[in-house]
Amino acid sequence: MAGHELVIAGGGLTAARAIKAYREAGGGGRIALVGREATLPYHRPPLSKRYLRGESSETPFVEDEAFYREHDVDVLLGAAVAGVEADRRAVTLDDGARLRYARLLVATGAVPRVLRVAGNELDGVFALRTVADSAAIREAANAAERAVVVGGGFIGMEAAASLRALGLDVTLIHLGRGLFDQLGSSELSNQLVNLYRERRVDLLLESEVASFGGDGALTHVETKSGIRISADLAVIGVGVLPSVDFLEGSGIEVDNGVVVNARFEASTPGVYAAGDVANVFDPLFGRRRRIEHWSNASYQGTQVGRVLAGAEGGFDHVSSFFSEVFGTTIKAFGDVGRFDTLRTEGSLNEGFLAAYGNEGRFVGAVTAGQSEELETLVTELIAERAPADALEAELIGERQ
Repeated sequence: MAGHELVIAGGGLTAARAIKAYREAGGGGRIALVGREATLPYHRPPLSKRYLRGESSETPFVEDEAFYREHDVDVLLGAAVAGVEADRRAVTLDDGARLRYARLLVATGAVPRVLRVAGNELDGVFALRTVADSAAIREAANAAERAVVVGGGFIGMEAAASLRALGLDVTLIHLGRGLFDQLGSSELSNQLVNLYRERRVDLLLESEVASFGGDGALTHVETKSGIRISADLAVIGVGVLPSVDFLEGSGIEVDNGVVVNARFEASTPGVYAAGDVANVFDPLFGRRRRIEHWSNASYQGTQVGRVLAGAEGGFDHVSSFFSEVFGTTIKAFGDVGRFDTLRTEGSLNEGFLAAYGNEGRFVGAVTAGQSEELETLVTELIAERAPADALEAELIGERQ
């Protein structure tokens, strides 16, 4: 049974960032990177945008092959950790091989939620999570005329915008009343609805898919209200779940991801978790959060790498993420999931701003078309735990 100073379960951005930071901070010993996909770690944001649209055909790798050789990493691609024996500090791979570790980093990310309806296995019905998924959707789009996208969050919105840009007739089906409604702003949702309708995307809101139809290959989608939409292609984007099934029976605490403190330490000694799979304690808001976005995976990977090397590090920043649709970039800062006040102004065309307050404190913001200076101000005010009306006061002062 091979032994390593560090075994990383997961082959995504978090893993690559952790390796780099670990070595830069002086971390020693051999590293094993166990990645389920057959490719080296890559960036996911282009998969629903430029890569899907064919504007780029190169896989957006985080680092090249030489990086892993130079950093003394055993790269095990097309493999997955099937089980963890925490008491023996060992993992079992899906091919039966076992690896010993001094420390284990769980960076397995998340997997798409499955839409459990009839016909979800038909040719032409896709989830969008991996580079292989994106390439398959792009190829299918080349031969398709009509597409259905299920889900009005950032993946569904981005996929719908990209397929429309490729010239397909697109229908977007969403359970909610508006697009990106998880951000809690009806004003933003309504403006996005108008944007998509202006771009001739058919929207079926407050609707659910009942079935995908076709004889072997997709020909139509039917909603629970009885609407039937012709389709050659369907993309399902209804959220993701943390990839933690392999931890069953390990004794490692799991609750909406791997439960970790601000230094990414799990309940079991020697085990850490970071990225989409980690339910991390955020000291800024005094609670655990699981954040499923590129910027978080990059930041947490860097920080956990430093922690693993014995350097200073941990979760201590204002989280953020972005989405781009039809040339409009929407950014979110801080915690927009819990709020009791919300102030909005502007438009997606001329500059949009939403300020979120909770219990008298400014906790988050969503912007579109705003300056870097304003985004910096937003980040600083959230980090300073400023009053709920602090951003409004600052902007009024600047305008006088």
